Amino acid sequence: MKKIVFVALALIATATALFAQDAKTAANEKVEKVATTGSIANPKGTKLFVVGDSTLSPFNDVAYYHPRNGYGMRLQDYLNPKKIEVINLAMSGRSSKSFLTEINYKTLVNNIKKGDYLIIGFGHNDEKAEEDRYTNPNGSKEEAGSFKNSLYVNYVKMAKDKGATPILCTPIVRRVEGIKYVGSAVHIVADQGSYKGGDYPKAIRELGQETDTMVVDLTEKTKNRYLTMLPEETLKFHAWLSHKPNSVDNTHLNMYGAAVNAYDVVRDIASKDKKFAKFVLKDIKEPQPSMLTPNPKYIVPTYDGFTPKDKSQQSSFKKIKEPWFGTAFGDCGSASKIATRRFNGIEEKDGIVRMNSGFEDGSASSGKIASGNDGLCFYFQQIPVTKDFTLKAKAKIVYINKNNQVSFGLMARDDIYIDQDDKSINSAYVACAALGVAKDEGAWTSSFERKDGELIQTKTTSEKLPVAGTVVDLSLTKKGNVYTVKYGKNPAQSYTADLNEIDTDYIYAGLFTSRCVTVEYSDVSLQIQ
Repeated sequence: MKKIVFVALALIATATALFAQDAKTAANEKVEKVATTGSIANPKGTKLFVVGDSTLSPFNDVAYYHPRNGYGMRLQDYLNPKKIEVINLAMSGRSSKSFLTEINYKTLVNNIKKGDYLIIGFGHNDEKAEEDRYTNPNGSKEEAGSFKNSLYVNYVKMAKDKGATPILCTPIVRRVEGIKYVGSAVHIVADQGSYKGGDYPKAIRELGQETDTMVVDLTEKTKNRYLTMLPEETLKFHAWLSHKPNSVDNTHLNMYGAAVNAYDVVRDIASKDKKFAKFVLKDIKEPQPSMLTPNPKYIVPTYDGFTPKDKSQQSSFKKIKEPWFGTAFGDCGSASKIATRRFNGIEEKDGIVRMNSGFEDGSASSGKIASGNDGLCFYFQQIPVTKDFTLKAKAKIVYINKNNQVSFGLMARDDIYIDQDDKSINSAYVACAALGVAKDEGAWTSSFERKDGELIQTKTTSEKLPVAGTVVDLSLTKKGNVYTVKYGKNPAQSYTADLNEIDTDYIYAGLFTSRCVTVEYSDVSLQIQ
């Protein structure tokens, strides 16, 4: 096997060690955990509480070249710590609804007091078509289940009743490659089955007017800033998974992007609240891109490929018969999940390949298919890159948990890793597979590819939404660098992909599961030409 050197990410210990200048706002939780705060060390003095989602929350990334920073992490940089203390309670992945179940919300309610301030930054996840997170952007503040009602009752009114000052922030835009900032990029979403779409920033602006509450319009600020720049210029505001620009995380900010948004927020509030203006440090200056430095722990490891005869590369799936092999790799949650069969299982029996990711009762998951990185259980063969092939299988779903990161099906990919929990894996592949199955109705994905770090999905409504008991025929054919996939009755889709950037000698094709699904694959055949 030819050894190929490529750049990947190493673990970083703590945000403090990475960025000394960021010590006072560094996150204390590992990336696979969400920071929780059950108490406040010093309840006395004026506080600026921060609630919201990952665009505000603390991070301590272990696998990013430009690690993620929520703008809540940077607010204290512009405020006098002797006069006001930032308490960042924001949590990744939460909506204004789901945040209510967290200890961080209880901490907020138990500690916020007269004279304090509360920044409220939700929207990114309220628009998710999931019962636990979705709120309707169209209803009034009196209408239960609406975005306005959730913000008003649980945050705005609560803060005012305590004598504190609430501040509503519209969500930052999602970065796009072009110059059009419309639709979901600015949080104006379409209906998703029974989940009604609408304009989330507009709902926040209206709520501010209706309740005489200050609004910082970050949607407009970030949109207008990005519209003055070329797409390659806006890269500097966002997190990068690897050293390559195409690994950019279009949702989350990096330390510079977070500092810019925190600067905007502080100045906006100070211009509208004379008391708050006294907390701002003198002569604060707009942050400059020069502050953005790569993760100093970023190293250049080697990719050694896969050698079947090498015992050091043997997977824990030892009972699989050659030429098939098994592995679990990527962002699976932890190394312990890789090695635990309940989290990642492959069993060959009577012509059936039974695979699972996560527990069948839905109580635990492993892996994901997502925009940033992946984690999966993979049953595969190693194929010379010069060979064409056709892979077929019939998939019967035993269990599937409705979640937009759950997936199963066929995959052909550039590289392979044996039982390796690594969040930096973000390489190219083509998949004939279901994705986006959290929706009760409407389009979901039946094939997708990762190309230049971007997850590109093909939507379909021809097949019924996958549920337990569903049986579907799958096929994936390679001819040169064209990959044609067919999922059930859906029309065939073709992708042009060069799956030889990392491993120039081989392609890896097989069956996979990801997150929380169990599938029995039958009639499995791989014909190599």
